[in-house]
Amino acid sequence: MCGSPEFSPVMEQLLSYMPKDRQVMLFSATFPMIVKDFKDKHMDSPYEINLMDELTLLGVTQYYAYVEERQKVHCLNTLFSKVKSLRVPDLSSRLKIFQLQINQSIIFCNSTNRVELLAKKVTELGYSCFYSHAKMLQSHRNRVFHDFRKGVCRNLVCSDLLTRGIDIQAVNVVINFDLPKNSETYLHRIGRSGRFGHLGLAINLVTYEDRFNLYRIEQELGTEIQPIPQQIDKGLYVAPSAINDAEQQQQQQQKAKQPQQQQQQPQPTSTQPQIQQRQATPGQSPAPQVVYQSAAPQGRPNGNHVPPQQVRTGYPQPQPQPQPKPQPAYRGGVPVAR
Repeated sequence: MCGSPEFSPVMEQLLSYMPKDRQVMLFSATFPMIVKDFKDKHMDSPYEINLMDELTLLGVTQYYAYVEERQKVHCLNTLFSKVKSLRVPDLSSRLKIFQLQINQSIIFCNSTNRVELLAKKVTELGYSCFYSHAKMLQSHRNRVFHDFRKGVCRNLVCSDLLTRGIDIQAVNVVINFDLPKNSETYLHRIGRSGRFGHLGLAINLVTYEDRFNLYRIEQELGTEIQPIPQQIDKGLYVAPSAINDAEQQQQQQQKAKQPQQQQQQPQPTSTQPQIQQRQATPGQSPAPQVVYQSAAPQGRPNGNHVPPQQVRTGYPQPQPQPQPKPQPAYRGGVPVAR
């Protein structure tokens, strides 16, 4: 509460009613300047325990992808769907990103309007999606949060309203559709994944204008955000048991498709000619014989019947010589055929 400007007057008034020998303890996931100012003003020689170096971004793998603003929705669709190609501006070729194994994901935007627009677009692409922001009624936000926590929906698009106080163990992927403006918000956003010792994955869609902000976040948090690879190792953000279950399902699906593919293979028809070899007498070469197995009566070939003269028996067949075409003779300027 001391980190919120609207609560500062209330906190100062409460502290004025307390005795001077009081004990004050502050707990914060981050250590911004507003918390430091509150500590210096209301605490006398405080003892500070900083676990940021040990706990910051622990278990959360971070990647970024340089994309244009108009390509963000396509990039998001690529991450959610099967293997597709994605053109990245800083690469000359297309980058193939393999499908993510998402339990639940949270997608952050920087404004309420972009939250609603993106949620509508994600739904049109065929993915289950909820959205939540500060302009919604509190009852609606509570219903969305409880349904998302129960697993009714897989994806949640939201603003910075849900950067704190959201503890859902099933969330293993966080996507910053819009890169946050400061490192504190970035830390709270990606902290929605990898809760309670679980693994998590954070993907940042970075435009050309965000490049300096990305560098500043890395410097302030003392971390490294790597470019997204062609294939993301599922062991970085998925539990081993979940990976084994997914592989077993894929194997079962492949086994189920094999009998169908075998049934769809065309069987050889009986109308195809079969070449049989005669028993050759001593001193003679065997001559091939064409045997036809066709149900068509003689003189009435069906559509599958092949005439004998169109089948090669192993010996070169004489080619018919083209007949000379009659040339017209001109008599008095009038063509007359001979």
